[in-house]
Amino acid sequence: MRTADEYLLDLSESPEQMLANHAGRVFDAAWRVDFSAPGFCLIDLGPGVGSLDLRSLMLGLKGHLDGIAADRGISPFRYRSMGRFDQQETTKFHLDGAPDRSLLMLGYEPSVVCSRLSLADYARCAYDLGIEPRQFLRDYNPMFRRGEELLAPQVTELPEPAEGHARILLINNSSLPYAEAGTNPLGVLHRAEIPDPSRDERRIVNSIMLVVADEPDSAEVGEEQRREFATTDRISEKTST
Repeated sequence: MRTADEYLLDLSESPEQMLANHAGRVFDAAWRVDFSAPGFCLIDLGPGVGSLDLRSLMLGLKGHLDGIAADRGISPFRYRSMGRFDQQETTKFHLDGAPDRSLLMLGYEPSVVCSRLSLADYARCAYDLGIEPRQFLRDYNPMFRRGEELLAPQVTELPEPAEGHARILLINNSSLPYAEAGTNPLGVLHRAEIPDPSRDERRIVNSIMLVVADEPDSAEVGEEQRREFATTDRISEKTST
């Protein structure tokens, strides 16, 4: 279990400027190559950040992450997918579908629908068992009790947002094993529990999947789709994240 000091950033005073200033800390918390970092970063943007502003900050954060990656000698990221949806279905711990090196960025708009978000360090759990993360998912599927029990010591439940606050959650969605050389990003699983879904309210999640540019399966979202993501009022029916 991780403490809030390891993964939580309060940037509500000046989200855009502070996001640029703290991009290195965000990058290091999420894009980890050992187990000293959590593998995720929760960014509190405070009140007054509307849907369009939130998506603009998400796109800006991607640019900052690319700059940090370049400084560290790492390939930049590409947009693999993006969308927004009303997510009110409880999920089990899972990865989102993507190549082995990937980063999931979730932007949560303010909502009165209660939710509990949790991250599970399955890469660490696999390492402790002496197996690779993909084998852990095959042999100890967290959709079932045995997998959940093994993951339990590695689960961090995030605090609920303050009323009216928008947040960005950056998750290492990778599936590679630990490497002594520090070359492999180490992923975590994520779960959303919605105890009381509402037909009258919305819980809007904006989602961007980033992959390392030199991944074999790194087809990039086109400019038109990016503009659509940045400006649309439409909400898709996706509900799995």
